[in-house]
Amino acid sequence: MFDTVRLKATGIMNFPIDRFENVERKVYLCDSSETLLSVYFIKGINKLPFIKYQENDNSLEIEVSIPKYLYGENVTLLKQNDIDVFFTQLSEQLYSLCKVNIDKSEWRAKRIDVCWNFQVGNKLTDHMKQLSLKKIPRMNTVTYNQVETVISQNKSKRIQFYDKEKECRDKKCSPEVIGRAWGLIRMEISPPDYEMKEYSTSRQAEKLLTKEFFMFVTRKIIPHLVFQIVNEHGITSNWIMSHSINKIETLIGFCELMQVYGMGGIRGFYKESTLDNRMKLVDILKNNPCLPNLDIDYSLIG
Repeated sequence: MFDTVRLKATGIMNFPIDRFENVERKVYLCDSSETLLSVYFIKGINKLPFIKYQENDNSLEIEVSIPKYLYGENVTLLKQNDIDVFFTQLSEQLYSLCKVNIDKSEWRAKRIDVCWNFQVGNKLTDHMKQLSLKKIPRMNTVTYNQVETVISQNKSKRIQFYDKEKECRDKKCSPEVIGRAWGLIRMEISPPDYEMKEYSTSRQAEKLLTKEFFMFVTRKIIPHLVFQIVNEHGITSNWIMSHSINKIETLIGFCELMQVYGMGGIRGFYKESTLDNRMKLVDILKNNPCLPNLDIDYSLIG
């Protein structure tokens, strides 16, 4: 449901920066008042890789992957009750670290990664190829690493699809996590600021980290994830990988001839027995000419 978030709370007075050992301080000149402002970046905190404290507005900012914070990995999809657990554990950890009480209602969202795992099994390559051909209105599509990653984006919004198992292997996750990631296409959406404000004018994290906001964002994308055919001949990558190059070329060539000359025209090119064999190949395609659409079962969120 959600992965990485960046949250900010203001009005945190007398923040005990001296309690932390690994702190990077940066000083900026405020243009309006011509005063020096200090910003502190706190490093090395368990489960909280990014903590920033800013003196000018006494704000505390954190960036964290919620599933990694709760489960140590981000293959697990969150449910609504996980969000409550996250806020509780975050509040307890911050109080333990710096004796600061921050209620979940005080957090404002600067970034929320909305995500979902689509289990497509051995059709992953076919789906990724079709996703690379999709044209979402007002967005440009780019691909990386032979369509292992497909990104649709504009200046304010980004939608990413990628092979989750490949990412887990590259990051040397545990065999158990890699096994669970098999066949998963990961979708990650980065809603722009205006979209978050459309749902919550103050970008209140408590209201945005909900099933309702997740549905608000994803229902705009799901209608674009409909697939008519695997390719112009209906041949899947799985079929190609399990047959010889001669059979593949034979089938593609025969399909092209059928499109150009029609069934009546190609009869003169083949002996009857050869034509029967070619038609048996074509019958294979009729069994599964289309890819399943990518859809979300919202009841799984709770």
